[in-house]
Amino acid sequence: MSYYKKLKRDLLGAAAAGIITPEQAGRAWEHAYSQRAFASFKAVHWIGAAAGLFIALGVILVAAHNWDKIGALAKMGAFLLLFAGAAEAARRFEDKPSAAVPLETLWFFMPILGIGLYAQIFNLSGDPVKPYLAWAVLSSPLALLSKRPLAAYLTSILLFAVLYWGTLSINTMLSLTVRFNEAMQPPWHWALALAVLGSALLAFPGKRTGKPLGAGIIWLFFMLVADTAITVRSQALVLLAGTSLAVLWLSWGSEEERDARPGLPLTLWTGAVYLMTFFWHHRPAAYSYGRTDTAAGAVITWAAFAAALGSLALRKQRLLPEGKTEDLLAKGLLAASMLCAFLLFDAGEGSAKLLAVIANLILAAFGAGCIMGGARNSDEKLINRGVAVIALTALTRFLDLFGGLLKSGVAFIITGLAFAALAYGINRGRKALIEAVKK
Repeated sequence: MSYYKKLKRDLLGAAAAGIITPEQAGRAWEHAYSQRAFASFKAVHWIGAAAGLFIALGVILVAAHNWDKIGALAKMGAFLLLFAGAAEAARRFEDKPSAAVPLETLWFFMPILGIGLYAQIFNLSGDPVKPYLAWAVLSSPLALLSKRPLAAYLTSILLFAVLYWGTLSINTMLSLTVRFNEAMQPPWHWALALAVLGSALLAFPGKRTGKPLGAGIIWLFFMLVADTAITVRSQALVLLAGTSLAVLWLSWGSEEERDARPGLPLTLWTGAVYLMTFFWHHRPAAYSYGRTDTAAGAVITWAAFAAALGSLALRKQRLLPEGKTEDLLAKGLLAASMLCAFLLFDAGEGSAKLLAVIANLILAAFGAGCIMGGARNSDEKLINRGVAVIALTALTRFLDLFGGLLKSGVAFIITGLAFAALAYGINRGRKALIEAVKK
């Protein structure tokens, strides 16, 4: 059950018990529901946004059909008039969403059309990132002035897309990656990339920082594992960086969602621990090639680890429902997922197998914690999550241990029947738990 559905049920229950009036319950729920992303957007607003996009495409097609008949100055002058007209109209009708939304959508997409028009008229070429950065700059007034969050969302998404594309490319003004044996990119590339990152974070509307924070954290991880000035190559540091950043996202992302369990950060952390279970097959080898760990990358990794440990000590955990036992279990599991990386510093096969065993235990404990927490809090979604984690872990480990025996048709049939029985048993147990919490 989602947070809003649970809140509405609780408010209706309080109204039925006479604690508050039905009118107060309705107003409280409307106030809480209005805080969600795109809450102010109704169907008519989305239709209006589509209208603005289609108008922009129509303008492009009309201009393209009569392109050779229009002079260069006339083309630019007409575009500037249209751009100014769309901006002025959007401001004048800002209190009428049915008109303002399509006009704001048109206003947002017009800069890139104008940049393309200018480049085509004067046969310009160059850095492919520049037009998109200019687009974001020209769209920033709309993101700041609009009463609706659509333009701010679009601007933030545009900036993040440019950040990822530009920094992971080779020959752009945002390039941070290099080819083997090439010199590192100049420092001003990093300054510009960090400015784009900061702008993307600030442009994201509302108080919920989970999604933009996650996009920034994932970008930082990409910079650590790619060929950049902050590269880390050793498996121990890569694993430490990945788990530490995942814990940071869990600790600081979407803090406005109150008691709702995090979605993407929790999935990322669970996936990272699940991948650690495959170190059972690890064989020591010279995995580091080309560039080695950089001093800057190591400092950032250890700083992320220290920040994650500090967050576990100072922030409420968001892995399991609240409770003294759950808090201790959740913080212990999160800390263990990071500390596992220390087993790789000796690069031994035995240590890698121990890491895989611990990762399996972390997943099993997390799944059990979800099931128990869901049963106590009547949370069907949490029960399903715990069952899914345990089932996936058990299935993967079965294939690890007995996959080599699947060499005949009979073996496959027996395995299939065993999986069917396991699925049936798990589903029966899951339904029994859900029915029990509903009573």
